Amino acid sequence: MRRIGWSDEDLGEHIDTVFERLHQAEGLVAIDAEANLDSGRASVSMTMRMDDDDPRHVACGVLALAIRSCGGAHEGLLRIGEEAVVKPHRNSWSGLRTPTWKVRQIDIADASPS
Repeated sequence: MRRIGWSDEDLGEHIDTVFERLHQAEGLVAIDAEANLDSGRASVSMTMRMDDDDPRHVACGVLALAIRSCGGAHEGLLRIGEEAVVKPHRNSWSGLRTPTWKVRQIDIADASPS
């Protein structure tokens, strides 16, 4: 979302840029992403290779970095203390035009082969 409405082209470009950044993430094995330009909602499914005790935090950090590096902001991806101190990278658009990703749901599953 953003306070000044999106054109289909602007929203599509922003989402494409974030998804391109995700493809560059270290440890990312696969990504399945889709966005609905009418509703402004996106769904992202990432498969990552990691040896970490907190895979949710790592995966959310990867997505958060991709969003910020494309001039966007996010709410609900990181712990409240971390969320409060991060800012979008680059000289992002004015607050009215800043794309803001609001997390609706996060699911984590172990995709290790049995």
